[in-house]
Amino acid sequence: MASSLATTRVTIEERFKRQFTSANGAAIIWANTPDDPPTDGSVWVEPSILWGQGDLRTKDGRNTIVGVLNVNVFAPAGTGTGTLFDTADDVRDIYNRVEVSGVRFGIPSGPRLVPVTTALRFKSSPDGRWVQANVSIPFTVDETVT
Repeated sequence: MASSLATTRVTIEERFKRQFTSANGAAIIWANTPDDPPTDGSVWVEPSILWGQGDLRTKDGRNTIVGVLNVNVFAPAGTGTGTLFDTADDVRDIYNRVEVSGVRFGIPSGPRLVPVTTALRFKSSPDGRWVQANVSIPFTVDETVT
């Protein structure tokens, strides 16, 4: 059982690094890092953990925290959605209804195609460079309160 948000974050990130890299090889750019998208036009992903509401689970000092792992998947514009959706499917496979070190993942949603104008928020990306889809994976974890 993960007993802190930091432990949960590490569990989620380590699984993603291990499973996604071996399955796909696309660049991983973590949210809130100074990294830029690849310049060679290859597929890349941007995972981020969104924390949600906590609820009292039992009277023995445990809370259940809910959250969503949101993964933005980017592919070069003009190449169709095949590679984009294949990469999104790789993301779904990593977490689909599994439990890892006390973190329970639910059923992934998506991929949801995002309009190009919404996806382009990077200073180094000219308009029309990327097409984006989102995958959202809900999770819960019990937190020990002392």
